[in-house]
Amino acid sequence: MNRLLLLCTVAVVLPLFAGCAVFRSNPVPPSPSLTGVAAQNAAWHDEIHRSPTGDTPTFGPLTDAEDAVQAAQTQPQVSQFDSQSLTQAQQALAQAENDWQAIANKKKRSADALAKVADEAHQAQRLAQIAQYTAQREIGLKQLNQLQAQQQRSMMASSSGGGGRAMSTRDLAGKRVVPDMLGALHFQSGTARLTQDSHPVIGRLAKLAQAHPKLGVAIFGFTDNSAPPAGQLKAFINANPNLKNQHLSHAKQVQAYHQGLSDARARDVAQLLVQAGVDPHRLGARGMGESHPIASNATASGRRKNERAEVVLVPLQKRGG
Repeated sequence: MNRLLLLCTVAVVLPLFAGCAVFRSNPVPPSPSLTGVAAQNAAWHDEIHRSPTGDTPTFGPLTDAEDAVQAAQTQPQVSQFDSQSLTQAQQALAQAENDWQAIANKKKRSADALAKVADEAHQAQRLAQIAQYTAQREIGLKQLNQLQAQQQRSMMASSSGGGGRAMSTRDLAGKRVVPDMLGALHFQSGTARLTQDSHPVIGRLAKLAQAHPKLGVAIFGFTDNSAPPAGQLKAFINANPNLKNQHLSHAKQVQAYHQGLSDARARDVAQLLVQAGVDPHRLGARGMGESHPIASNATASGRRKNERAEVVLVPLQKRGG
């Protein structure tokens, strides 16, 4: 079963910015639910697998989470680039395992108890793969930049039907297709709303993703480093009890604001791709804040360039067996 799990990492309650989607507190969106309580309960019970040797039964979502955390722990440089997400994944997995052990051998397990374990396992799985693909992005970024010209030529030949060889799934794996191949995604200042000229890029990206179903779509949101209006920043901090209680400096408050906004931008791109027909299970989104500017923040034109999203196509992980 193909699973890509790369969804945002801002663990704060974020307010409604003008022109933006609502920011949520949980860094990992809840796992998909079936329609109807009875259907969901039945699905959880179907995920329980008894051991033929009489050992403790296993639970499908927990097994997926264990595989994902193990993969993240063994991937080189994950600890260097995103140790926070890996640690959170390990903690969520430990909680899920503890809760499963408490009910695993019972003859009757409540739907609420199973749902709790499934949600914790889902959280662990998503965070583990956030760590994996963040590391992959950082490691491969220089190589992707070096291949930019070649990728642009290949994609232009493919999309124009001019006789050039269309890139294969293998060719595209690990490639930064936005902005390098499909064009840039930029946002209106201070919002998670795309600029008008960015919308055609969503269409091209959705078409490319649908043509390569074995690849996942890793979306990264960015901001410039300019401070928001004082009233907007104050509203943001007041909406976040954890931030408000820390009595952060102004610079730290701005940094937290940018992290939240970049996270919302990545999610907005993901939402538009879903609306365009891309399977949401293939999507992952992460905000990178004001890090990795591609232009000077000292000028208005540079700041506009930095308010962007990047997209990397990555191989979907397959569950063994």
